[in-house]
Amino acid sequence: MNKSRTRDDYSRRLMRVVQLLWQEPARNYSLEQIADVAHFSPFHFHRIYREMMGETVTATQQRLRLHFASRDLAQASDWSLLRIAQRAGYQSSAAFVRSFAAAYGVTPGAYRRQRWQDLQFKINQEMDMYTVEFRTLAAPIHLATRRHRGAYLQIGEAFSLLQLALQAQVAPDARWFGLYFDDPKTVAEGQLRSDAAVEIKGTASLPADIGQAQIPAARYAVIEHIGPYSELERAYHWLFGVWLPQSGEQAASVPTIEQYLNDPSNTPPKDLRTEIWLALVD
Repeated sequence: MNKSRTRDDYSRRLMRVVQLLWQEPARNYSLEQIADVAHFSPFHFHRIYREMMGETVTATQQRLRLHFASRDLAQASDWSLLRIAQRAGYQSSAAFVRSFAAAYGVTPGAYRRQRWQDLQFKINQEMDMYTVEFRTLAAPIHLATRRHRGAYLQIGEAFSLLQLALQAQVAPDARWFGLYFDDPKTVAEGQLRSDAAVEIKGTASLPADIGQAQIPAARYAVIEHIGPYSELERAYHWLFGVWLPQSGEQAASVPTIEQYLNDPSNTPPKDLRTEIWLALVD
């Protein structure tokens, strides 16, 4: 088997692992069980996964568990910390608190209080909560995409599958984007449409299950959010509920775009940098 076919075969096998971890992040799989899903030897699986995904399986599991726990903290205000911890696969509140604080920089309780205070007060009161940059895109950006249907906070699975499908075709400095087509306030969660996307040059030859799209040349209002992806809702509330009605601008008929400026596999959630691009009518 030549190198290209071997890489493609490994990618397809690891895709099954990615899908498994996203479907049941709280389940405690053994190394042998995970390796068996991909038909790899347990002796070599850790190294193969780390080299192709950029992090260990354990790190992926931990990151996904805390990602979904942060969502529960933000949305389920009446749930106990123990319930949230157990849903995330932790056997005790103490272990959950330690892991969450190490990744997010605050305890789960403080995160929950801060999340609701920010959402209920700052969004309504502060016009200067974010700095808006007007950016003109002179030429479209060509993208390779993988469609995701369902909760936006679960699009990370599509990004991992896209990364595995393309591998060597993605330039080291390629930009990564998310395209979001629906309003989660008006569309049922299971019907939400989004695309995980990465910049490609020209019309590259892509695998059959990978689509292509463009970010159109246009004028954009851009804000940068720093913090966990689960807190992006705050930035959207501000952009559409505070800034846009007072700006004198009109939103164009283009999906909302997110550009991810750093990598969640090696960046603490509190330090994640995400740009939100809103296309404007000229």
